[in-house]
Amino acid sequence: MFPALNMELEIVRTVLQNDVNDVYVCTDLLKNTGVFYTMISIRDTGYRKIVTEKLNTERLFFSNRDFIGSFIYENRLNLVFRYYHENLLSLLGGVYLSEFSDCRRAALNLITACAECGAGSGVGMLLLDERNINLTKDGDVQFNYFLDFSRIEQDVDEKSYMDAVAKTVFGILELNYKGRYDSPEQYPDALRLFWLKMRTTGFSSMGHMISTIRTMPDKPVEMRGILWWFRSRFRRVKNFLFRNSMTAFLTILVTVTLIYAAVQIHSRWRIRKAYENNVSYYGIEYIGSVYLGDEE
Repeated sequence: MFPALNMELEIVRTVLQNDVNDVYVCTDLLKNTGVFYTMISIRDTGYRKIVTEKLNTERLFFSNRDFIGSFIYENRLNLVFRYYHENLLSLLGGVYLSEFSDCRRAALNLITACAECGAGSGVGMLLLDERNINLTKDGDVQFNYFLDFSRIEQDVDEKSYMDAVAKTVFGILELNYKGRYDSPEQYPDALRLFWLKMRTTGFSSMGHMISTIRTMPDKPVEMRGILWWFRSRFRRVKNFLFRNSMTAFLTILVTVTLIYAAVQIHSRWRIRKAYENNVSYYGIEYIGSVYLGDEE
């Protein structure tokens, strides 16, 4: 039992244990409200110092409404968060997000959750792990805070974090299209433009991502029919040739060589056949009343 933060936290489940930190699901015996909490207990001295500095100087989790507080107990730094039932986005996204409008709402909620969690780039990358992202039936996004600080990267810059957020967001947006198209290049324009932006210059801020998604229609127009078919096949061939340029060159070279050889063989066969058909007339002057010799 951990007496702290006006609570008496009792462990009901162990989520993670390693040399750096443990993660528990706890309940408050003092108030006995039935509410559960996630507690991260950091034992490693070095990581404890790193997180303490982030709490004091970078105001880690300061703006996070799920963050209850922190305390020291038996040489461990403990962080306490509100616990949410584990309805993982990775498992339930295809169930709860049946329409693109649902995906768009969930994507916006994920960006908002990332912006409000107050985690910063390094810890924020840990939160983007699929085991930490929950999804409700209404499309709300909640974090589990099952953080493994042994995996934290200290030198993660803001751009890398934005790229990771954009990648996770795009994974939500493409849920209803991923299995129907060969590549994101064939997605409806609204999604394809987001994908191209993500792969090129990237997004400079959460607000930039939000404004881009808000311009998307509830139901993106899908280009089908014969034009879509030709366009998709052209892109598939172009991408194949680009990825396998040497193989394609050799294939074309061998094909042309075989065709040329076949034409030459056929031509020689026809000439030989014609000669064989005509040789039977050699030395004959008359066929019936027709004279085959030279006229004087």
